[in-house]
Amino acid sequence: MSLPFALHIIFVVCNWIPVTLTYSFLLGRGRILNWGPIGIGLFAAYSVFITLSMTDSYLIAIVTGIVSVALISSFYAWLALRLPGEAFGVLSIAVHLALLDLVLTWTSFTNGAMGIARIPRLPYMESQEAITLVAVIVALLWIAFMLWLDKSSLARRLSALGEQESHALSLGISRIRAFLLAFLILGAGFLTESILYTQYLHLLYPTDSQFPAFIFLLLIVVAGKPGNMYGTLLATIALVFLREAIRFLPLAPESIGPMRLILFGFILIGAVYWRRDSLFPVQRSV
Repeated sequence: MSLPFALHIIFVVCNWIPVTLTYSFLLGRGRILNWGPIGIGLFAAYSVFITLSMTDSYLIAIVTGIVSVALISSFYAWLALRLPGEAFGVLSIAVHLALLDLVLTWTSFTNGAMGIARIPRLPYMESQEAITLVAVIVALLWIAFMLWLDKSSLARRLSALGEQESHALSLGISRIRAFLLAFLILGAGFLTESILYTQYLHLLYPTDSQFPAFIFLLLIVVAGKPGNMYGTLLATIALVFLREAIRFLPLAPESIGPMRLILFGFILIGAVYWRRDSLFPVQRSV
């Protein structure tokens, strides 16, 4: 394995960690069926880098991204609070697709399918080694934070709401506060991933935020077991490495994409069957 490819693998794995751990927390602890989380990342990325292209200031761009993520995450939480699980899952897909359609059609503002090119990196992340080191540090911080969060009162409140909502509410647990905090944390994970990945590519491309990206995210979380931080972390490492390594198989370039979809489809089917009891638990009764 060459050094550039090894650094690439390390960067991609570390950049997925904030997203996979936060989504695993949301799905595993709260049983919140958010099938459109990629829309949060899409909204965050365009908020940051459109602002950057207009102001040439990363500080202003990141502050704009934080505000934008807080707004879109709060909107997702508002929908989740007002709709039953399956209905919210379907509507969250619609929100993701609506945001993607807005990006593709509002060409005067977003540059449409061409994306935003020539995005500069921050001064201390210009080399491959430097941006990979930053990604490793950020990933370690997210791992420490999520391991702490998984033992926090928020995790216990979300678990109670997911397992037996009526009894949790009778104990004074605030569903609004728990959902809002969980979605804001998810948004922070996507904001982190979007800022690093877009700088890594020097390009913001809407194709990277299409529905297959969510399928890969869901595959990682299901394979690692929703709510299991260590399992999700191991699944992130293994499946990202597998996805990146497929390109070195002796296949025609046009066959690599379909091969990935077929392989990951079979893995997802097997993971869902294996995890069916934890993914679709019977609600507790008293």
